[in-house]
Order: sequence, then C-alpha cells, then structure tokens
Amino acid sequence: MKQSKTPSNNQRIMQAMVVRQIDTPLGPMIAEASKLGLTKLHWSNEVITSSKTRSDHLDCAERWVSAYFSGENAPEPILDFTGLTDFRQHISLTLQKNVRFGQMTTYGDLAKSARKSGASRAVGSTMAKNPWTLLVPCHRVVKSDGGLGNYSAADGIKTKAWLLNHEKRLMK
Repeated sequence: MKQSKTPSNNQRIMQAMVVRQIDTPLGPMIAEASKLGLTKLHWSNEVITSSKTRSDHLDCAERWVSAYFSGENAPEPILDFTGLTDFRQHISLTLQKNVRFGQMTTYGDLAKSARKSGASRAVGSTMAKNPWTLLVPCHRVVKSDGGLGNYSAADGIKTKAWLLNHEKRLMK
C-alpha cells in the first residue's frame, strides 16, 4: 500500500484540497484529496461542486470506485494519513492489506492481526471514524457472533449488508 509521508498539521492546512463527486449504485460519494493523497472517500447526499483543478489522486479514486462496483481491479489511490493517530493508521493499513474483496474478519481478529490483542473496541472506534469508505474496507469487519455490527456510512447496516452481498455475488 502506498502512503505519503506525514507533514505537520500546519503544512496540511496550507495544502490545496480538491474534491469530486463520484456516482455509485448506492448514491454519490465524495472524494477529497490533498497534494499528498486521498484524504476522504465517503457517501454524502450533500451537493458539491467538483474542483476544476486536475488531480491524479481524484482520477485514481474515481477509477478505483468504478472498478469496485463492476468487479474489476484498479490501482488503489495513495492515502494521505495526515491527522490520523499511529494506531488508526496501523489498523487501517492492516485491514486494507489482510482482508481482501469477498472476505470478512471480526473486530477481535483484526486487532490480533495488527498485534493489538484485546483492542477490539478501539478497532470498532477506528472503523466508525474511517475516512476512506470502501478503500479501507470497514464493511468487512463483523462481530464475533456473526452479526454485522455497526456501519456509519450511507444507510448504515443496510449499506454494509449490500456491500458484503455485492462482493459475495462477484466472487462466484
């Protein structure tokens, strides 16, 4: 997984941010990027005006989202981890690396994979604050009893179930 070097908060504030709306089967997603990489990818009903400034990071994010919904592969955008704690960054990268399309894991197993045994609640909190819906696939993290758990993006648990079923259908 490519990642940018983390600048200070003051440096980040000085960087130009660009934004783009990406249409999906579940509604519009908003992608935001700095010069370092993608800072956010989330569903939103908010009407935005896409930046006129060209951005390789937004172009890559748009191609990746389109490929995700059509079941194809595309290079993942570079993520800008500025502002995330080391723990949140580590959990996000562990999930992204270890839990692939069509797979699921539990909050506890993700904590163990990240060598943070006993931190399943902190993993849940990290998933709830995930700035990169789909790219850091928090929808693939479920409860140890088999329940879906929570999902804070779009229509919540309905969206999580749709995404898991979408991946299951495409894996056949």
